[in-house]
Amino acid sequence: MENSRLDDTKLIAIIGLLISVLIVVSVLFGIAYFYDVRHNPEVAVGSCYDQRPESPL
Repeated sequence: MENSRLDDTKLIAIIGLLISVLIVVSVLFGIAYFYDVRHNPEVAVGSCYDQRPESPL
C-alpha cells in the first residue's frame, strides 16, 4: 500500500499546528506565572475588609 504525498503533508501540517499551539500556550502560561510571582500588590490585604468602628460592647 502506497501512502499519498497529500496525506504526509496533512500529517506534518497537523503536527506543526499542534506544536505551535503548545508553544504559544506554554509562553502565555509562563508570562502569567512570572507576572503573578513578581507582582507586588500596592494594596494592603487589611484594606480589603470593611473598616467599621468597634462597638462599645
